Amino acid sequence: MIVRCPVCGYDNTFAQPNQYHAGFANQGFLYNDAGTLSLVWSSFDPAYERIVGPHHPWMLSVEQRRAFEAILPAAPTGGKWRFENPARCGKCQGAIADPISAESIYYLEYPGSILLDESPSSPGLEAYIRDHSVAT
Repeated sequence: MIVRCPVCGYDNTFAQPNQYHAGFANQGFLYNDAGTLSLVWSSFDPAYERIVGPHHPWMLSVEQRRAFEAILPAAPTGGKWRFENPARCGKCQGAIADPISAESIYYLEYPGSILLDESPSSPGLEAYIRDHSVAT
């Protein structure tokens, strides 16, 4: 799939047939601060529900969003996973897809993204947090 940047016209290529619909798959997603990695998890992941309760990620309050962001380790390339981060162009860093919200639940998977809901053998959110958090 190709997503043309509305800022510079660059064709960003993704190895997916279309933007994925988080609602149909009961998933949450965030982009890192650079907007070039995706974190995808199940809306029913027990670790997620312990933090925010039984709520879909696109319906969280600001307080619930901040509580969830606070437990996440840094993205592999540095920076934070945040609800307000959009997907960004690989050339000019212009926004090419909106962040998750009640109005926008389609997402892009960048190469190297963290897919915690990809299959039954995926590690899940709890293991990801445990294995990637920096001891303080």
